[in-house]
Amino acid sequence: MVYRRVLDKLIILIISLALVFSAVSCGEASTSDVAQTTSGTSSSYHENTNQNPGKWYIIKDMSFAFKVPKDLKIKRAEKKGSYTGQNDRMKIAIKRWNRVSLNKLESLKALVKDYTDHKVKALRRGGRRMVKVLGYKKKIRYYVMAKNGDAYVFTITPNKEKHPKLKLKDIKKETSAIEKSFRSPKRVPKGADKVSISKSKFPKPDYLVLVNSSHKLPKGWSDKVDYVRAVNSRGNKIKVERKAYKEYLKLKEDLEKNDRIHIDIDYGLRTVKEQKELIKEYTDMYGASYVNRIAARPGYSEHHTGLAIDIYLIIKGKNIYLNEEMEKYPKTWEKIHSKLANYGFILRYPKNTSYPYEPWHIRYVGKKDAKNIMSVPGLTLENYLLRR
Repeated sequence: MVYRRVLDKLIILIISLALVFSAVSCGEASTSDVAQTTSGTSSSYHENTNQNPGKWYIIKDMSFAFKVPKDLKIKRAEKKGSYTGQNDRMKIAIKRWNRVSLNKLESLKALVKDYTDHKVKALRRGGRRMVKVLGYKKKIRYYVMAKNGDAYVFTITPNKEKHPKLKLKDIKKETSAIEKSFRSPKRVPKGADKVSISKSKFPKPDYLVLVNSSHKLPKGWSDKVDYVRAVNSRGNKIKVERKAYKEYLKLKEDLEKNDRIHIDIDYGLRTVKEQKELIKEYTDMYGASYVNRIAARPGYSEHHTGLAIDIYLIIKGKNIYLNEEMEKYPKTWEKIHSKLANYGFILRYPKNTSYPYEPWHIRYVGKKDAKNIMSVPGLTLENYLLRR
């Protein structure tokens, strides 16, 4: 009787184990089937993504690529310096943001925020730094920085001509897809259309133009010069002639990398009105006699050209911009002055001349003339022009 009970229990145990084994086997098979199905779906998804209808474009000036719906063709606009395109639901416009050249994303962000008075978001897409503005004038705008510091505006708007009630939220799927496509041209399939956004054309300025107490700014100068806007470390907006600014950025980078000297621009272009305001400010700070010695009359200031730059020092994160403070770092200025000519700049008012010494005041004249001037100690621009 005892043996029979033991045998019954053993049979029940064997049956239970058989059922468990069967369940596990079925589960593995199901998991395998699911994995195969998922794998198949994934493969199909990537296949569909690669074959997703659309058109790639490369903006050569920006070294930047993006993808738009196939029925949206980008072409040169009648207005020079821009490209546009549209389909039934949206419009796209790409243009160079005139007279802007920057070297930091923070500067671009500050400038765009001030320009649009909207919330902005800094992004990095396809190796490019950009600032996104959502809803400004009922548009999506991307302000994109090229490697050389030039800025471009990429705008997307609903096509209200086709659909008057269409809003930004209605084309969110399309705009998100375009933003996700932003990338380097190196990661774009062959056959992409390449376009180049023409730049505003300005005649080459006379980089040796003389403006001083006896030489007034040439008439019409401001209309013929390509100025760029930027923001310094103090949050002040500045303007400088484009070529001069780009060479300044190279000088700045050289000093930071090789000498651990940090500088920024205090003043660049100053209008006649701004010159009047500066004279009043300096008179209150330093007195009339001092200002009469160092400040030019409105209309006779070299800063009106956009080629003259007053720089200041940044030491241990602190902005050193007051004249009496900057004068405490003679060795730093010597290092800065030793590199000016390499980038086309001269020390405008050197020591031992009839002009007060201003270590911070530099002037762009071009590399060849800068090397000729800086190779002779104490040579001023005035005397150099007399020798020519």
